Amino acid sequence: MGQVIQLTAADGHKLSAYRADPAGKPKGGIVVIQEIFGVNGHMRRVTDGFAADGYVAIAPALFDRVKPGIELGYAEADIASGRDIRAKVSFEQALADIDAAKKVIAGVGKLAAIGYCWGGTLAWLTATRLDGFAATIGYYGGGIGGLAEEKPRCPVQFHFG
Repeated sequence: MGQVIQLTAADGHKLSAYRADPAGKPKGGIVVIQEIFGVNGHMRRVTDGFAADGYVAIAPALFDRVKPGIELGYAEADIASGRDIRAKVSFEQALADIDAAKKVIAGVGKLAAIGYCWGGTLAWLTATRLDGFAATIGYYGGGIGGLAEEKPRCPVQFHFG
């Protein structure tokens, strides 16, 4: 359903993103923020699902700052690799890439960001540090507790199991 496009962050970094567009007029846009496994098949399916529900959805490849095209599975070795790669991408760098994705879909209506795992924490930081989002949603963002003193600029919803 979607396609890989190229983005440029404000710091000049070039990264890829998976973008999926709805069949009809968009209800709005969603920036889908990856787990520690890259923009893998699961994240592409999630992004496609939001497009099928009527939203322009885009998943920036935040690991492109370390190495383009990283797609990990869910085995123990993949989890360890994902954690190592995540440690090489600062919050500021990830937010610059999220902001670049937001700019590409601006104009389609209200925008939201939704993140999973590491992306859940980044969804919180998107709410507290970036403008232009009507809402953010974080799923099991384990790093949020250490950043809880930050003030959101838009409504936020969290989901924890």
